Amino acid sequence: MRITKTCGTLAISVVTFITSVSSCATTINQSVVTTVASSSESTTQATINSQLTTDELLDELLLAIYDLSSSMQKAERKQVTEQLERVVSLSDAIRPKILATSDQLAADFDRVINLAKSAVERNRPADADKALRFLPLVIDAFTKL
Repeated sequence: MRITKTCGTLAISVVTFITSVSSCATTINQSVVTTVASSSESTTQATINSQLTTDELLDELLLAIYDLSSSMQKAERKQVTEQLERVVSLSDAIRPKILATSDQLAADFDRVINLAKSAVERNRPADADKALRFLPLVIDAFTKL
């Protein structure tokens, strides 16, 4: 009789343990609203040297996207935001020159910049990596025109 009580107590303990462990599962609450910092919260404004040529601006942009990609991998939010500001400022300076050269090239350029933006806005480091991979192709096409 004593063995039966011990087995029954053990069984109850096991069931209690399993129930408590299974209640610790992670759940995703999709109804939670998330916010993204707006550009008005930014404290620094990136400046562009107006004396730079388009090729030099494109080199600066490539470096800025490289820095953005690196910062995304390290999850450094403040640096990521600053790098995106730099990317956007450079793209604003470069885009009219690319658009004057080729509509298709301008569309490809816009895709690269949109990848950089979505990397930050949606927290997708892979998009920053894609932008870093595709920008040299746009630069190469631009220099051949």
